[in-house]
Amino acid sequence: MKRSALLLLTLCLVFPVLSLAQLPSLGDLTNAIQKIKKTKDDTARVAKGATGLSLAEEIAIGDAVAVAIVSRYGGVWRDEEATLRVNLVGRILAQYALRQDLQWRFGLLDSDAINAFSAPGGRVFITRGLYELPLNDAELAGVLAHEIIHIDQRHAIGIIARGEFWGGVTELVADNNASYAAFEAAVGDTENLILNDGFDSGKEYEADEGGRELALITGYDPGGLRTVLATIDSAQEGTTEVFSTHPSTQARLKRLPDDPLVVSSE
Repeated sequence: MKRSALLLLTLCLVFPVLSLAQLPSLGDLTNAIQKIKKTKDDTARVAKGATGLSLAEEIAIGDAVAVAIVSRYGGVWRDEEATLRVNLVGRILAQYALRQDLQWRFGLLDSDAINAFSAPGGRVFITRGLYELPLNDAELAGVLAHEIIHIDQRHAIGIIARGEFWGGVTELVADNNASYAAFEAAVGDTENLILNDGFDSGKEYEADEGGRELALITGYDPGGLRTVLATIDSAQEGTTEVFSTHPSTQARLKRLPDDPLVVSSE
């Protein structure tokens, strides 16, 4: 029950409720977005068939993993302006993600580390250290879009679902009196994958490529992520955690298209 209480507190602090009316109009992108739009029913059916998990199961595990991410990386960064900005950019991108069956949430972590994370179910985090590089909107969009693609492509769920502990998760979500053993095992493996082991290089490159495309389709400069990686590559001090579970910045830069670097308007 402690996990449930902490989860409620975390979600209330990290994820402010924003109306879509607060977001800029994206009506001009309707035609471009048709190739990636999916219906809620189609997405749910594919998810269940591919992983054996229901949407409720995926979200329950993702929310528990989100608590672990917040706990390890300094808690919630209580900066109202930064939180609003990350949510606005994140929500714009998420409107054109494949996973329209999810309620996407974006939060900031109070850590000097330069990193970003995603948890199943639509939970995306960026550290204070990364946010304060500083990032312009195109760079911020590139980072968030990369994490959105991890969730869109079910990278974590696809890997963890190969285990043997999903059998009891359905009953657990429906019945609070059920044993938590299966749930805790699923959460533990997902947490370890995201925070310790990381995805394999292929999935990271896929998230880079897909994130670039999502940012471009949404109206952001496609060179945003490339600019972030180039900035980090040229200024790493060796004392702060920098994308610890990702491939090297040089390897990622070589895989990305040679878009012009984004020049800040400030």
